[in-house]
Amino acid sequence: MLPATIQDRFIQIIVDFSGQIIEIEAGFFALSEFIEGTSIYATCPFLESTLDSLPSQESFSMDGMLINSGNEEYNVDVELLKTADSIAVLIINRTNVYKYVRELNQNRNEISIVKHQIDRQNKELAELRKVAEKATEEKSRFLAMMSHEVRNPLNAILGYANMIATESNCPSALGYVKSLLMAGNNLKVIVNDILDISRIEAGKLELVIEPISIKETVQMCVQDFELQHKGSGVPLECTISEKIPSEVLADAVRLTQILSNLISNAYKFTKKGSIKLTVSPTSETDESVTIALNLKDTGRGMTTEQVNRMFNEYEQVELNDNRVYGGAGLGLSIVKRLVEAMNGNITVESEVNIGTSFNIEIPFRKVSSSDLAPNNFLKSRLFKHDLKGAEILYADDDELNHVIVAHLLSKEGASTTLVNDGMEALSALQDKTFDLILLDINMPNKSGSDLIQEKQLFAEFNGSTPIIALTANSNKEDIENYKNLGFLEVISKPYTPDQLISVVSTYYEK
Repeated sequence: MLPATIQDRFIQIIVDFSGQIIEIEAGFFALSEFIEGTSIYATCPFLESTLDSLPSQESFSMDGMLINSGNEEYNVDVELLKTADSIAVLIINRTNVYKYVRELNQNRNEISIVKHQIDRQNKELAELRKVAEKATEEKSRFLAMMSHEVRNPLNAILGYANMIATESNCPSALGYVKSLLMAGNNLKVIVNDILDISRIEAGKLELVIEPISIKETVQMCVQDFELQHKGSGVPLECTISEKIPSEVLADAVRLTQILSNLISNAYKFTKKGSIKLTVSPTSETDESVTIALNLKDTGRGMTTEQVNRMFNEYEQVELNDNRVYGGAGLGLSIVKRLVEAMNGNITVESEVNIGTSFNIEIPFRKVSSSDLAPNNFLKSRLFKHDLKGAEILYADDDELNHVIVAHLLSKEGASTTLVNDGMEALSALQDKTFDLILLDINMPNKSGSDLIQEKQLFAEFNGSTPIIALTANSNKEDIENYKNLGFLEVISKPYTPDQLISVVSTYYEK
């Protein structure tokens, strides 16, 4: 005998061909609805037309039917078997099963709806990503164009200002030129900061790691500021520990940028007293050394609140700092990001009317025998070379740049042939051998990039002559592209006289 729990879930009934209930064979499900001698159609009206058409001796199933019993509705599956004189009707209660199926279908529908929403959102995100990428490309293109349009005239402004400063004996003129140089250098810093923050936001700022001398890098940076602020009454004192390794692996340009931003900031807000830079190792292993750079000034200082927000982009300590001192409020933000990119950290201590102290610690890997040779450009700045007798070709469509470059080279004893574009340069290169070729990148008729790719056209006289690019396009991708084309070095505008002569001297000797 079957257990009661099982019998409660089904009922088996024998009916005649007209649907009259002959016998309840087994089961208790909805038993009160099925009485012998009554019609099964009262409870199962869906069987009325089905019983008449049943084939003999063949099982027939009907799934998902509904019956009512005791004011409740049940889902049932029905199996029918027609014999010679009667029909067996098996009714199985599937209410719970169909409940779970309904819930499952509902969940499936909800999942389908959610999936559809996710797919739609993914498509929207993909479209937004395309829009953002296009906007980033347009922004980069705009910045590259603006870089060229701003840097080129800025190079002329700073170049002529430097020429006047070195040759004028008029005290009042020197005062004007000093102000002009300061304004030009401030503009240069702003242009560089805007481009750098854009590269950082786009994730395109990469460090160029190579063997450098920390001592030489710091000394050159300090020398530049000493020249700029000579006679300011605020001395820049620099102390470099002898325990620092002679060379480490680092990005000299970015390290200089960090120091330049901090020293420039210190000079802006220090009207009396001094600025002190201390460089020393804090820890060292066989493979690496951590170097601390501490810059302390006796300027106006800052409150705790001002210190907490000083690394924010476009942030100025005082509301009128931009008007009085210039700058875009990006320098310190870039300093922090560059220090962090070098796996270092920066902290600030400041007291109003006492001064400010910046403390930076950066880990550097020591140079091993497998690393590249030291940076020649750094050494060339410390050890000047004689250009006397050098024959140099300079191609640029800007006559202001012609005057500046020719003047600087002639002071070093070099002879310069000036041409206005790539076509004129090609003609000159096919007629005469030069010791060095300087090509501006953006020129009419034939650009510097186009000309260097046609090197076979002037190979007879200048097949092995070093070629250097001068350009306002100074991002890493552009510089790598120019070097891949065959340029030995890239001088970024605006450049200082020292930078130009240093690079020219280095490759002239080769």
